[in-house]
Amino acid sequence: MRAKKLITLVLLTVFVGSSFVFADESDRNVKVATYNMYPGTEFSGIFQAQSDFEVLLEVSEAFSDVHASSVPERIDEIADQIATNQPDIVGLQEVALWKIGPYNPGADADTVVFDFLQMLLDRLAARGANYAAISVQENLTAELPGIFGPNFPADLRDVRYTDRVVILARTDLPTSEFKIENAANGSFQNLLSVSVLGTNIPVTRGWTSADIKHRGKTYRFVNAHLESFVEYFQILQAHEVVAGPANTDLPLIVAGDFNSDPDLNSTAYDTLVSSGLSDAWTSTNAGSAGFTWALSAELPSVLLAPDQRVDLVLSRGAITAASSELLGEEAGDLTPSSFRPSDHAGLAASFVLHP
Repeated sequence: MRAKKLITLVLLTVFVGSSFVFADESDRNVKVATYNMYPGTEFSGIFQAQSDFEVLLEVSEAFSDVHASSVPERIDEIADQIATNQPDIVGLQEVALWKIGPYNPGADADTVVFDFLQMLLDRLAARGANYAAISVQENLTAELPGIFGPNFPADLRDVRYTDRVVILARTDLPTSEFKIENAANGSFQNLLSVSVLGTNIPVTRGWTSADIKHRGKTYRFVNAHLESFVEYFQILQAHEVVAGPANTDLPLIVAGDFNSDPDLNSTAYDTLVSSGLSDAWTSTNAGSAGFTWALSAELPSVLLAPDQRVDLVLSRGAITAASSELLGEEAGDLTPSSFRPSDHAGLAASFVLHP
């Protein structure tokens, strides 16, 4: 009887001691999110235009779609999602900057119409959510003329679009708990080029990254947006992520819009996972589809049922996914005008960073 008590005492000591270790690990909770903000239109019509007049019409239609997509309302809802979940780090894709100006082939349009990044930061601040952009990568920038009224050429305008990938970080945490040690950004070397009336336009895409010290332990966060039009370039860019910003011995989180569904066009996904990255969604939501795209058609007011999982959060090293959830995909997340926040669902995930 005395021996049983001794064994029980030893086992209790081991389990209680272990619980202190687990509690210490759980104190290093890392929360991240990824969100493709959707610029408000698609560009395939512009790329396929066969004449100057068709370009004018397609640019006019695209920019009209942007206005019709209720940008302020959509960004309000994305800000709500971020403010509610309070991730430490947010990776954003398709952070559009739209400008307009008089038709002038010799000068850039410079009147800002929609700056998605500044609009989001302002709305987060209004909700008491303190964030700053710590890494910004400018991708595709293109300027083309459009016709915005019945009078030609008086109503001719230049429209300038800049695509960006951005990392936001909380600014309200003490530096002893959360400190940015290094931020970087870059564009991919392997890029698709599209021809618009004989002019080749590289579809620049890229990544952002940051090293974050969290209560004395440093991890790396990488945010990327891979090619969507041609899978060949998507695969090459996945290899660039692995060999570039994800090439580290630090605990690693890689997030973004990879345009690669594990069950469909999975080669880019397989490239990432074969480098040792684990999928936070599959490890914390076994058996759940987790579809993130497409939530809407070209105009976000046309609601769809998503059927692909292309927005991902992956990890490697001394860091373990604890939970993950979709953002902005439910009926209650619609804007007052019944728009989706984006044509993508966002994805939030929490991790335990091991000592």
